[in-house]
Amino acid sequence: MRRAFTLIELLVVIAIISILAAILFPVFVQAKRTAKQIVCVVHVRQIGMAMLMYRADYDDVWPAAVYADSSPGWAPQTFWLGYDNNNSPLFGGYHGMVNKPAVNPPKPGLIDPYIKSEPIKVCPEQPRDWQMAMAYNMFNKYAPSAYYTTNPDAAGQEFGPGTGELWTDANGLVNASGISDSLMEEPSTTLVVWEHNARVPMCNFLQSVDWLENPPIHLPYLAEHFNFLHRNGSTTLWADGHTKRLLFAQLKRPMFSVQKWMYP
Repeated sequence: MRRAFTLIELLVVIAIISILAAILFPVFVQAKRTAKQIVCVVHVRQIGMAMLMYRADYDDVWPAAVYADSSPGWAPQTFWLGYDNNNSPLFGGYHGMVNKPAVNPPKPGLIDPYIKSEPIKVCPEQPRDWQMAMAYNMFNKYAPSAYYTTNPDAAGQEFGPGTGELWTDANGLVNASGISDSLMEEPSTTLVVWEHNARVPMCNFLQSVDWLENPPIHLPYLAEHFNFLHRNGSTTLWADGHTKRLLFAQLKRPMFSVQKWMYP
């Protein structure tokens, strides 16, 4: 006659299963997030390839971050990467919000013809109602900064690939122009695109702060702006086309500037 399990034995088995589940569940969660991060790296790398193809067709000039236009049926502004920029009215020089749902078809951006797939713009870990979380380096010559008191040589010299020039037109729209690739001093150490949380797909959130080697970790709103999607880091694209995950604490100010000569 087969002996049945006693209550104590069943409770021991249940306890062991519970302990194993408690140990393994975080591992499975981390593995899932890592897989999503890998997908995101692939997407960002394809964004980099699209930028390379754009430059090949436009005399080695980087795509402008944004410019005003009068295309019928769209908001009168085109960005480097397309989205529904008619989902909110003009504010602060920009049409639309990428961290709000699309309510209209996306307006194609400058590099969209080289992408031909909307899902490439999407990070698997971004909130579901966001259109995307991509940010083009928007450091520009005309932004004020406390750093320029510390290093006057840097004033008017810091700019990203898509913001060689930046201005606001008579209609209150921000415009920019891309740089010639010949101006890029160190492609492998120049940030082009990263993931973040903001209303438009561009960012110079760290330009105004006085820092060089050590990012302002004492200002949590800046770290949270960058470290939002991937376990306190961001997937980044560099001017030479490589991609990698970067932590906020690893940032250096010269990474954001096409020119490097003015840094100590």
